[in-house]
This record gives sequence, C-alpha cells and structure tokens, in this order.
Amino acid sequence: MPHTVTATQPTMCLKHGDFHAMDPDCWGATLDWQLAHPHLEGQDARDAYLAAVERQMLDNLVRNS
Repeated sequence: MPHTVTATQPTMCLKHGDFHAMDPDCWGATLDWQLAHPHLEGQDARDAYLAAVERQMLDNLVRNS
C-alpha cells in the first residue's frame, strides 16, 4: 500500500523549525517532544512546545546566515 500524505492546516513544526502543513514525520517529532515532557500539561505544554519551535527557527537562521 503506498504511503499518502494529506494536507493539514499549517502548524508550528519542531522538526523543521518552520510553519507549514505537517507530514507524518513532523507529527512524529511533535509526539516525541510531548512524550519527553510528560510533566507539562495544557497551556504550559503548548507554550513550551512553541518556545522550542522558536529556538529551532532561530538556530536555523543562524546556521543559514
């Protein structure tokens, strides 16, 4: 059975440090992050995830400049 990817709403992606429609690998990175941070819940978890994505975005900018 071929692997198909369906479009989703653009979302903050930790794997790529970008805002885009995420594929299964991106969602896997998100799940891995959540499993590594079980002590965070609700809004605290969302805020910490977004902060991690922002750090990745900044790292990408520094690396590419």
